[in-house]
Amino acid sequence: MGRDDIDRALFQTGNAPATVTLLYQLLGAFGLLLIAAIALGQTKIVMSATLAASLGFQVILVSVVSLLIWFSLLRTYLASRLGVLSFMTPIFGVVFGVAILGEALDPGFVLGASMVLGGIMLVSGHELLKAR
Repeated sequence: MGRDDIDRALFQTGNAPATVTLLYQLLGAFGLLLIAAIALGQTKIVMSATLAASLGFQVILVSVVSLLIWFSLLRTYLASRLGVLSFMTPIFGVVFGVAILGEALDPGFVLGASMVLGGIMLVSGHELLKAR
């Protein structure tokens, strides 16, 4: 049994380790983005400390740590339940912007965030109500 057969068996049964899923996702994204960068003429790199720090943050925290945690969670929990976190991502971003960067909190955001959270509770909270 070769490596291809092992990979095929893992993905057919849904038992692929989170690290393998992460590797395939990152390699696929790298390939597509490299082609896009070459096609759009965006291949010039001007190194700076800001670029190195930003790239390090994106590679280590965003691409490796967060996606590894996400794929590990997908092996344990239903994707439909974890998908709710995707809807909350913009809310977290704005809240952290207000808390860390001192940005102004817009009343429209508060209304929109309340509607999003209400929708999440409406869709996902039915199990909590059934349990009571």
